[in-house]
Amino acid sequence: QLRVERRYEAIRVTDLIAAANMGRATFYEHLRGKDDVLLAAMEPVLQPMARAALGRPVEAHLRATLDHVWQHRSVGRIILDSSAGRKLQRRLADMIAAGLDDAPVPGAIRGAAIAAAQIAMLRLWLGGTAPCPAQALVRQMMACARIA
Repeated sequence: QLRVERRYEAIRVTDLIAAANMGRATFYEHLRGKDDVLLAAMEPVLQPMARAALGRPVEAHLRATLDHVWQHRSVGRIILDSSAGRKLQRRLADMIAAGLDDAPVPGAIRGAAIAAAQIAMLRLWLGGTAPCPAQALVRQMMACARIA
């Protein structure tokens, strides 16, 4: 609800604690800040994207994920166009890099390049700049595994 009401940058940890009806100590016992909440909430979206980038996709799962993202595209556009989008891209890059070997290009560089490509495609698709069927986007995200 908070992400619909205001920009990501305007949401404070105090707001999250109040919305979740939990104590401040409990929040910080499990999380470092609002970015941890965002990353945990977006993990189900990032996982199939990372698997596609590693050449290990479950195509139907990625398609279902993109269908879900499309259904919530107004929120997706807001998230991707905020500082949260950069945080998600960094997390995706780390997930991809963790699954790559370092030859011939270091995994961190490839992970960052692939994540940037996938997030750019997702942003363009959700924004209507690059309309295409979800299945076409699935194929393009899977093709990112070939980025050297």
